[in-house]
Amino acid sequence: MNQHGRQDKEIQSEIWVARKGSNDPTITGHDGLRFKLSSELDRKLWKLQQSPTITWRSPARFTTITAKEINASDADVVNLHWVTDGFLSIEEIGKITKPIVWSMYDLWPVSGTEHYQATGTSERRHNGYLKTNRPADESRIDIDRNAFKRKQKNWQPMHMVPASTWLEVQTKKSALAGTWPITRISHVIDTQAFAPQNKNEARNTLNLPEGVPLVLFLASAGVHDHRKGWDLLEAALEEVQKTIPDVEVVIVGPKDEAFASKLKIHWYGFANSTKELATLYNAADVTAVPSREDNMPLTAMEAQSCGRAVVAFNIGGLPDIVEHHHTGYLAKEADSHDLAIGLIQALEDAQHANHWGQAARVRAEATWSPAVVVSKYLEIYSHVVNPQR
Repeated sequence: MNQHGRQDKEIQSEIWVARKGSNDPTITGHDGLRFKLSSELDRKLWKLQQSPTITWRSPARFTTITAKEINASDADVVNLHWVTDGFLSIEEIGKITKPIVWSMYDLWPVSGTEHYQATGTSERRHNGYLKTNRPADESRIDIDRNAFKRKQKNWQPMHMVPASTWLEVQTKKSALAGTWPITRISHVIDTQAFAPQNKNEARNTLNLPEGVPLVLFLASAGVHDHRKGWDLLEAALEEVQKTIPDVEVVIVGPKDEAFASKLKIHWYGFANSTKELATLYNAADVTAVPSREDNMPLTAMEAQSCGRAVVAFNIGGLPDIVEHHHTGYLAKEADSHDLAIGLIQALEDAQHANHWGQAARVRAEATWSPAVVVSKYLEIYSHVVNPQR
């Protein structure tokens, strides 16, 4: 649950973050020397393991905030979110004496150091990180096994809250948390901020061209983030060009000056506010989410809340967001040709796309709005504080 949801129903709450990006007095940032040092050391540590698989890893050996600080607060419940990269260590999590509810954004809480599935790690996640089931192509120190054993040693059962069906299944299969309390609740989004706007007005605001089909792609790490699948989208769009020659793409994320493509690309950079991001969604005809692996990507949820169709692969938590042929299109996993078919359907037939977008908006309000999500979290908070009630 984020700051949009926690303000409802008179919930008294405080958020501790590494990097504070707002003036909200209830949010405390810890972006000082201690965090910078912990983050740097944590990143150096996982490099001691040699693995050919591209996935973000967090050993969580170093910490910025401590359990002593958390335990001294007046909180009744501690709701963990994404706490790695040197912010909160495995050992400090284990020292927290207050009831913990963990909103899961990826697989890290039930894995070794991996945030997403690396080759050969599913067996280890399900059966435990043993010397005998380490992937053959890994070498040097087994940081994954070390992190998993530290979690086993230091953690007691917590109430896990995966956001998607996929993550719920993985959590229930995990050797670490399979027997813990698990409740699936989707992420919350601000459906008032992410709301439909006039497409042409949005394009004028952002200096984007009118009268051409625009596909939106967002990736905070840019086009070279293998997991986010730009290469798969690029191949799909080159196929789309054969049917819709004037299709163009807007990329939100860091610009690569050396990047070359046959496509007409508008490099936007980063959105500086929720309002600007919502305008970007509304300026596009369709948002593409070509991830190879993802949990519950906010880009897909926010685009649908803005009344825009989403075309994505049928992987991870995306089936919980996109209803195939109702609010968008789910292509076969990593199949650029099928992705192109979905994009063409969304771009060629305006009536079709409008129907998908309207259905997406209705579903977003009914499923991901603060009023809906907060009520579900309140039930869990009440239970962990008073388990006998």
